[in-house]
Amino acid sequence: MSLRILLIIITALATLANACVFSVEADIPSVEITQHGLKMPGVPRSKLSGDVSVSSSFTYSSSNTAWAKSMNSRVFVRQVEVTASSGLANLDFIKAVHLTMADCEDSETATEIISYDRCDEAPSSSVIDVSMPKPIDITPLWSAAKTVIELHMAGRLPEQAWAVDVTMKLGGEITYKF
Repeated sequence: MSLRILLIIITALATLANACVFSVEADIPSVEITQHGLKMPGVPRSKLSGDVSVSSSFTYSSSNTAWAKSMNSRVFVRQVEVTASSGLANLDFIKAVHLTMADCEDSETATEIISYDRCDEAPSSSVIDVSMPKPIDITPLWSAAKTVIELHMAGRLPEQAWAVDVTMKLGGEITYKF
């Protein structure tokens, strides 16, 4: 077989192979992930001690986030809401909120998702709603085997244990090739 015929066959096979590849791309505008009833510890005598801070965390495993791994995807946090639960009327006592995400195997390098400071003129509300000026890419964290999400809250906190719901509003891009 001549070199010319071999090149024609290789070119034809390459063209057919490319014709058989099928890909789907999509933007996912909004997915909400909510952790209900995240328990925050009470702070005894907090009214006497002034502003203090507490933290609590929860974990997502790869079984919760398998869609991010099975498809060539990018995941972004667009907004976070912290909502009063367990009988709290409002979150007016909160002065600052910080939310971080980290791969459980590398918790030293946490990614800050929100850093919120309440202004003195803020209206009374049972929800702290923080929208990102620019979505935060959390793809590596979201596709980790386990991801820990830690919520830090500061202010004149209740003396009794209390709870909040944490909702992360995500968006993303998915590419899947057949």
